[in-house]
Formats: sequence, structure tokens, C-alpha cells
Amino acid sequence: MDPIQNGNHWVGVCANIIEKRVEVLDSGRAKNRQHVEKYAALIPRIVKAAAPPERQKQLLLASYSIVDVPMKTRLNKSCCDCGAYALKHLECHFLGIDLSLVDDEIIMGCRQKIGVDLWEAAHDPIYAEAITRYVPSPWEREESFELED
Repeated sequence: MDPIQNGNHWVGVCANIIEKRVEVLDSGRAKNRQHVEKYAALIPRIVKAAAPPERQKQLLLASYSIVDVPMKTRLNKSCCDCGAYALKHLECHFLGIDLSLVDDEIIMGCRQKIGVDLWEAAHDPIYAEAITRYVPSPWEREESFELED
């Protein structure tokens, strides 16, 4: 969130690993480009580090291209809805749904639905049982993780 925008600015970023690009949903029209550029440079390093050892040498560390997703202007009049806006716009973008459907008239209902979905997921017996079987990998147990060139 950008305090200069009176608390109503948000940025959603979708990393398209297949097409090697970062798709940016920015309510402030590219006001945070310098942060997105850092993210676009970091993603290939994360992908390479997460790849199987036999594939790591084949992966290049070139920055992903940055694509601005067209956004409706003058959204998010309340400073309390930036998280809901970011999530719903990312969801619509991912599903190929028209982004203009998310606006101030429906955002309160979206916030409530997100809350209910999170509550239900936290109480889902399948997730609860799966968590009991989870064993972190060795690198997840380390305090820090170095990304190599």
C-alpha cells in the first residue's frame, strides 16, 4: 500500500512462469515500478533454486518481462479494502474474468466472502489432517536461504 495515495493503493503481481513475465495489477498506474522490477529479477532465481538439481543448470536468470494489466480507474475509495481488491483482481485475472466486475459496490461482500473462505479452510478436516503429516524439507528448516547465481 502506498501512503501517498491515502491508503487506497494496492498492487497485485502474478508471476507467469510459463511465459516468463510478471503481470502487474496496480491501482496507482505503475507507481511502484521499481519494486516490481526487483520482483521480476528475483523470480527466475526462486524458480531455479526450486528446480530439481538436474534442471538447475539449464535455467537462465534473466529478469522476467513486466506487463501492466489494464485496470479501471478510481477504484478503492475506502482505505480498508486494498487487500480484498488485490485478491479479487488477482482471482479474476487468473480465471480470465473481466476485472471491471470488481468495484466499490460489491467489495464489502467480497471481503466477507474472503473471511468466510479462510475460516472454513482453517476448520476443514482434510486440511487439518494433511497438516499433521507435513514434514518441512531441510531448506525450510534453515533460518536463511541463499540464492545462488
